[in-house]
Amino acid sequence: MIPVFLLISAILALGSFVQGLTGFGLALTSVPLLSLVVGVKTAVPLAGLFGWLVTFPIVWAMREHIQWKAALVLFVGSLPGSWLGAEMLKRLPGEAILLAMGVVLVLSSIYALIAKGPVIKRAPTSATLLTGFFSGALGASVGEPGPPVIAYASLLPWSADQAKSTLVCFFMLQMAGAVFSFYQKDLLTAAVLTHFVQSIPAFIVGLVLGMTGYAMLQRFKINYHHLVHGCLVVIGAVLIVKSI
Repeated sequence: MIPVFLLISAILALGSFVQGLTGFGLALTSVPLLSLVVGVKTAVPLAGLFGWLVTFPIVWAMREHIQWKAALVLFVGSLPGSWLGAEMLKRLPGEAILLAMGVVLVLSSIYALIAKGPVIKRAPTSATLLTGFFSGALGASVGEPGPPVIAYASLLPWSADQAKSTLVCFFMLQMAGAVFSFYQKDLLTAAVLTHFVQSIPAFIVGLVLGMTGYAMLQRFKINYHHLVHGCLVVIGAVLIVKSI
């Protein structure tokens, strides 16, 4: 039987590989799989810690492309959402959270596969705040803050660098609020912190391999987003079946 810490390390290596490959996806990939190994109430804060850690070097490297106003308004909206999401994670049964996670994965990945590009020139502040709220709630409850803001960014006429840097900046700020909410709700347990420390080497290896893979995919002009989201549809469907 494979030791639990090796399974966790392998899953987080896969998550960081996807993050290095695409610029997002650590939580989308790792939380569903971790939930099958250690349960959703450990998986979400554990992936959240790594998801927060990986944002810092990207934000620094791409700081000149960040749309700061949008990122800050999204963050303000996410604060009450993160509190609500952490409360849901603490109180709801694991099966309900897995079902919600599966639905979010399937719907957001299908959307990503069929999305055609920007459709509006600018978003009103109210819509940006609401997007941040839902992202915060999803991030703290099911570990998936990405779908609302990824959809939001896809509607705007931002360049690839502007979209990626602004999303990662928001995730950095949003996860700070989520981690604080995890702490307040006693979800940063000794098990979570132990798994976090043990998995750091695997996380680094996966991230380096993902960044190397990104360069190769760019060279051969392979649509890596379709590969990732196709896999996420399958993972989400498995979670839905398992929770039912």
